[in-house]
Order: sequence, then C-alpha cells, then structure tokens
Amino acid sequence: MKKKLIAKISALAILIVFFTACSKKVEYTNAIPADASFVVSIDLKSLIDKTGIDNKENESVRQKIVESLKSGLDASAFQHMEKIIKNPQESGINIKSPVYIFKSPTFNESVLLAEISNEDKLHKSLEYMEKENICQPVSETDGYCFTTFKKELIVFNNSAVMMTLGRSSSQTESVQKRLAALLKQSAEQSIHQSEAFRKTSERKEDIKLMASMETLSAKNEKLFSLGSPTGIDPRQITVISGLNFEKGKISLKTENYTENDTIQAFIKKHNNTFIKPKGVFNKYFPASTLMFITFGVKGDQLYELLNIKNLSLGETEEIKAIVDSFNGDITAGLINVTMENAPAFMAYAEVSDNNAVQRLYANKQKMNLRKGSDILQLGKNEYVYKSKNMNIFFGVKDKQMYATNDEMLYKRIGKAAEKSVKDAVYASEMKGNPLYMAINAEAIADLPLVKMIISFNSKEAQTLSGLLAGTSHLSASFERETSDITLHLKNKNDNALKQIVEFAKQFAGM
Repeated sequence: MKKKLIAKISALAILIVFFTACSKKVEYTNAIPADASFVVSIDLKSLIDKTGIDNKENESVRQKIVESLKSGLDASAFQHMEKIIKNPQESGINIKSPVYIFKSPTFNESVLLAEISNEDKLHKSLEYMEKENICQPVSETDGYCFTTFKKELIVFNNSAVMMTLGRSSSQTESVQKRLAALLKQSAEQSIHQSEAFRKTSERKEDIKLMASMETLSAKNEKLFSLGSPTGIDPRQITVISGLNFEKGKISLKTENYTENDTIQAFIKKHNNTFIKPKGVFNKYFPASTLMFITFGVKGDQLYELLNIKNLSLGETEEIKAIVDSFNGDITAGLINVTMENAPAFMAYAEVSDNNAVQRLYANKQKMNLRKGSDILQLGKNEYVYKSKNMNIFFGVKDKQMYATNDEMLYKRIGKAAEKSVKDAVYASEMKGNPLYMAINAEAIADLPLVKMIISFNSKEAQTLSGLLAGTSHLSASFERETSDITLHLKNKNDNALKQIVEFAKQFAGM
C-alpha cells in the first residue's frame, strides 16, 4: 500500500515538474537577436510617472481621453479600454519592464518587443481589437500565437510579444517564422552575449540606446571615420546613449564602445588632442551670444585628426601651418542674426606664433581663391578676405588669432564686453570640460527677427513663443569618451516631461 502511495506521489511530482518546466516563462529579452545592430529600451513606467498624468490635477485629462473613445467603441470594448487607461497592466503587457525596439541585419523590419504580464489579459485585449476590426483573429501554432494589425505582424508566447514596425505586406509567413524562432532563443543565443548590451542595460536613463555604426548612413560613417587610420571599420564601434527627463532639464549622454584595440588606441589619441580651455577669450563674448563654443587643443595633433582632404598642395601647406599653430583655447560665437546681413560670428584662437597668418597672405596665389575674391592687408598682422558675398576680417595680436565677418565686431577685437558670457546662465557649466557649447534660447527670443515672427500670431508662431518662453539654453559638452547634450528649462522645480505635458495640454486647450 505504502509502495503504491509512494509511486503515485512520485508520478505526481514528476508531472508537476514537467508541466512547470513546460509553462515556465523565459526572460523576454532573449528574443533580441545576437546580431542586433540597433536596440532602444524604453522605461514606460518611469515615463508615465514623470508626466504626472496619474496625478489628481490630470484626472479631467484622463476622463477626456476616456470619453473620446465612447463614440468609436461598443460598450464592452469601451469598458475594457477604460480599465487599461486606468491601469495599463490590464492590457496584459508588463509596463513595469522596458519595451524594446530593435533592428538586425537579418531583418528588414524594426521589431517592438514587450514582456507579457498576463497572457489571458492580452488575449482578451486582442479579442476586443478583433471585434472592432482593428486586428485579425488570433491563431495558434507550434507554441506561439500570431495575428496581424493592419500591415504589422504580432507574434507572442507566454513571455514576450513582438510586433513588426513599418513592414511591407509581403512575406508574412517568412517573417512570422523568424519572429517565432526568436521567441525560442536561449540567453546564449541572444543579445545577452553582447558586452555593449550589458553596459546599456546597466544605465539608469528613461530611454536607452545602443547602435552599431552599420546602422548609420554612409555620410555619418564618414563623420565617425574622421581622421581615423586606414583599416578601421567604424561599424566596430557601438554608440551607447541614454535620454533622461529630470527636474528642469532633459539630458542625453552618449559614449562610444568598442572591443577593437586599434580603435581604442585611436579614440585615446583623439581624446588627448583636446585639453580643458582656460577661458582666455570668454570676456570678449557678450552674454547675449546666440551660440557659443569653446575648447582647448594641441594643434600639432589637430590637423591629423581633421584629416583634411580635397585641397591643393599650396592650400594644404598653409592650412596645416595655421592648424599646427593652434595651442590652447579656441572660442567662437554666433553674435547676431538679422534679415539684412549674414549671421555675424566671431572667433579667437591661441597660437604659438604670428607667422601662420602672414604666410597665408604671402602665399595667397597658391590658395585657389574664387573669382572675385582676394586677401588684402589692412595693417600689421591684420587682413580681410573679400568676396562677393562676405568679408572676413582676420589677424593675430599677441599670439591671439581672430576672425569675424562683421565690421563692428572687427573694430572691437580684443575689447572686453560690458557683460560677457562669464555672466551667462551657463557660465558655471563650462568649467572642466575640454569642449563646451551653448545655444542661448533667451537671447534668441530677444532677437528683433524672432519677435517679428512671433508677432504674426500664427499657430506655428505661438508654438515657437511657448517653447522659447520655457527654455533657458541648450548645452553640449564632451569629455573623454562621454558627451552630454542637455536642454535646460527655466522651471527647475518640475520634471521636464511633466512640463512638456503641461505645454501640450495648454496648446490642445485641455
């Protein structure tokens, strides 16, 4: 009797283990292929929380969204959608886990991937969508389910759901089988074997991205191969980025990752070309400068990095002499924009000697100047490049090179501004960065040209006015392998995403 009981219990235990193993959910990110060249991770839960849409003050907005669905859905479908709006988990999709969008060389389509929290609820959601003729009936085969949503294909099992994005209507069966195969992948077969993906996953931003250079256009590949030695394939570099919405700002941080020793050596050499600027020229630029950039360089390494091509031998010699003479701070700014003249700019650079500019003038015949163009001497180490469209004043004084296309600015070369960028709202951000750039939204809003555009009171003008009114400045900085682009808002107390939602509500009359 005991033996029979033990045998039955053992058999039951084996069955429980078997069925548990068969129904066990696997990690949904195993579906991302190992060769994925573009992966975006979106933290929906964080984004929803930061919008403040769940707050009491937005209850009327949520209700308006719910009410807008009434006319287009039957009663049961409406009730289900209402539940999803109040609690997105009711859709069957786990919004607490990141949603991914990936692209792979083996796929023509981009694919959206999400984790399933409740397969029954997902089936229920799709049933309502079928009743409303939004999708086709769900079919099941070989351990997975599938349906079509317009041209897009949806494939899912008990762990993950995938949907194609921008798919052509042809080869549905082939794409379906490839997606189904991804659902069955193990971690060892997936993107989890990528160190770049691991580094991306460890980041804390709301939206994260990893992209191989092979996903970029030929034009962008040329940009990333700037100055690189022969034989380096830019596709062996992975860009890792993170976009984060914070109080008073939106920040995008980016770094380059590679396992190629030659590329690592090149990146290190590239980084060593730039040094922290001392702020020598900041006093010359007014606080109202529209766009400001400053960086420090070692000139003898800069020319090689720039990899300047398509110049005659004479031009190459003179340009190289100027670039090699750079030694320290280089600072430039867009000072003014009007309808009458070209945008006014001004630039300064520390140089090791005054001879490079003199050589440029002395050898101007080798420069292949355009017809009607010439370089004239205005005084000792002072010159002007004259052309049909623009005059550029340039020269050297006390080992400080300058250039500007505005005669009034030329007359003030070397004179400190009454209120300079040292007093600008972004002044403290410049310190410690080998390269820093700022676009001053407040100064742009004060331009007569912009005020005139806003006065037209069109929908576009109102949008521009609203955006400028809430924006302080845009900054970009670079240090070693990391770059940081940040949009700074005037309201420092509320999350930037919440401010965007509030702006959208006002614009939509909500």
